[in-house]
Amino acid sequence: MKIPSQSRWVPALLVVLGTGACDSSEDDLMRALGDPVLDAFEIRLRGQDAAQYEKVLLGMGQVDVTSFGEPVRFEPSPNARAMDLSNTDHAHLLGRFFLPRYVKQVDITVRLDDVGAFKEDSLAGLINAHAGTIQFSTTRSALEQRSRVVIHLHLKDSLFDGRGEKTLLPSTYIAH
Repeated sequence: MKIPSQSRWVPALLVVLGTGACDSSEDDLMRALGDPVLDAFEIRLRGQDAAQYEKVLLGMGQVDVTSFGEPVRFEPSPNARAMDLSNTDHAHLLGRFFLPRYVKQVDITVRLDDVGAFKEDSLAGLINAHAGTIQFSTTRSALEQRSRVVIHLHLKDSLFDGRGEKTLLPSTYIAH
């Protein structure tokens, strides 16, 4: 009788053991590690009142989500680096943050890239977005309505003419 060599049955055993480990959900894994269960919520940005613009290109610089001064995990969307906010039918995904179930309120700060671009009629130029910071607070109960928060940026009221460029001073409202 031949005994199977280790080179044959060890990989098979690893596959069987590995398959069982992959069946665990994130919630089960978090409980096993002793961490709280996390709920995911989205942050989105949508342009409004953009009729005069053919293009308004802005990018996300940084997003900070905190609860009572403590950072909350945030995963940025790679597509948030270049957003055309003149497309008012689309709310661009900035990223997702993950709240432990005991957190009831968060503070969100969205900083846009320092420079953007615009095109209106035959005029095109840069947008000075140094002051493009949006800050607000929201509650878990408001977030749970749709699992997201949408920042509506009113472009008509936010972009001001300067010397060969426009300056962004955000005029927003927040929707859940």
